[in-house]
Amino acid sequence: MAVSLDTDVANQIDSGAIKVIALIKFELTGNGETPDKTVGYHNGGRDFTWSGQDYLPNRFLDADGLMAGLGNQISERKILFSGVPTDNADDAIASIENYDYINAPVTVTYLCGDPETEEVLGVLVTHFYEINGVEFETGATDENGQATISLTISLETLSRRYRDQTHVKRSVEDQNRHNSATDTAFEYVATSPDWPMEWGQR
Repeated sequence: MAVSLDTDVANQIDSGAIKVIALIKFELTGNGETPDKTVGYHNGGRDFTWSGQDYLPNRFLDADGLMAGLGNQISERKILFSGVPTDNADDAIASIENYDYINAPVTVTYLCGDPETEEVLGVLVTHFYEINGVEFETGATDENGQATISLTISLETLSRRYRDQTHVKRSVEDQNRHNSATDTAFEYVATSPDWPMEWGQR
């Protein structure tokens, strides 16, 4: 499917000089007493707001993990956060284990900017993912008792946004969440292949 770019973005690309601004947004579901939280990050040096979402500057976000090709054929991606302090209560990534993060929607947006003026001109491309898994690595504790954590967040492209547009669901939980809270269509999916089949006359 072809997607046309804004005129300002297309003109800047044609000029041969662009600044790519990468944004990542996590929509996390609370677990127990932890409320739901939507949090955004980018690699810039100050707070940034785009399309009503505040994106926090995060020096712990690995730029190599966030930046990638702009094509539509990206099947999976790993987002890296290195050496994140665990004492910031407002940092959802530092406490991601307090959320039901599996299948949480993740939006990665690349903006086009003018490298000379740093003006944001528009969107280059947006990819929708969901969290497939998180690997944790706890760092050493410093002299002040401050611990850090490093995370590798695996994303897959079967985002909740795409699944909402089809009748294909992956589990009872998906079916209940997206279609009907009492639907039991997938209840016997795991066991049905083992059911004995009888053919012919009895």
